[in-house]
Amino acid sequence: MARTLIGELQSKVGEVVEVRGWVNAVRDQKRVQFVIVRDATGMAQAVLGKEDTPTELNERISALTPESAVTLTGLVVADERVKLGGLELQIEALQIDALAEPELPVTAESALDKRIDWRYVDLRRPDRRLIFEVQGTVEHAMRGYWREQGFMEIHTPKFMGSASESGAELFKVEYFERTAYLAQSPQFYKQMAMAGGFEKVFEIGPVFRANPSFTSRHDTEFTSVDVEISWVDSHEDVMAFEEQWLAHVFAVVKEVHGEAIEETFGVETVVPATPFPRVSLEEAKELLRASGHEGVPGPDDDLDPPSERALCALIARGARSRAGLMA
Repeated sequence: MARTLIGELQSKVGEVVEVRGWVNAVRDQKRVQFVIVRDATGMAQAVLGKEDTPTELNERISALTPESAVTLTGLVVADERVKLGGLELQIEALQIDALAEPELPVTAESALDKRIDWRYVDLRRPDRRLIFEVQGTVEHAMRGYWREQGFMEIHTPKFMGSASESGAELFKVEYFERTAYLAQSPQFYKQMAMAGGFEKVFEIGPVFRANPSFTSRHDTEFTSVDVEISWVDSHEDVMAFEEQWLAHVFAVVKEVHGEAIEETFGVETVVPATPFPRVSLEEAKELLRASGHEGVPGPDDDLDPPSERALCALIARGARSRAGLMA
């Protein structure tokens, strides 16, 4: 029998199917047993009745532990009382593919360091998976938008013979009889593509910077999103392009994951209206001072992260106030 994904069960009512996944929970009651099983597409409830003398199948279910890998065979039945999609799987057979230890090494309440030590177990949580799903949707939406706008995707070297930006923050690598450097940026190659007449290019790829950072903006190794455009009249062309591009990406994320993000993280996915609010650097500093924000950077300095966050909050409040007045 071919495997059926949990996300496909709605179309399988009245059929006997085989589901494979992880045990999310077991409720072993006096007259009935419930197994909540989870795969990459969702969760489903499976059920089996118990007689006074438990069957071998009942005993196998009683032995299950959370995060055990199982193969369940059963009849898909519609039942509006069931919260998981209004469906139930009436168990006919159960195969325990891998029985988990009774006590999991990590839970959602565990400290971050411990969760990282057991990362593959931590990643089984649906909220962790959602982060990666959103990331994939963001990349797909970016690529789709760029392709529609006539951009070419390029893949630039990550070993370089010299610095791609400044001479600092370089990781040195032994490269046969020479020294190479991990790329800090694809900037040099994007500019080469412009000189080559490609006109519009993009790359989503890894970059490396020997920057000993210990903040949420850690940038030793990260995925860089790079775009290069020829034949622009000013920075206004680039800013207008970025606004439309970002609004498109947020719209796709909201459509695909908006409900899941709000349900999981309590955050509404807001699609920004274009054009974005714009203020000069000096205007931004004046807004921060007027709001009572402490530590506004000096005249020749960029905004630091706390000031950036404070400015975003001020702009967002202003946008909400204007929306209220229009309503």
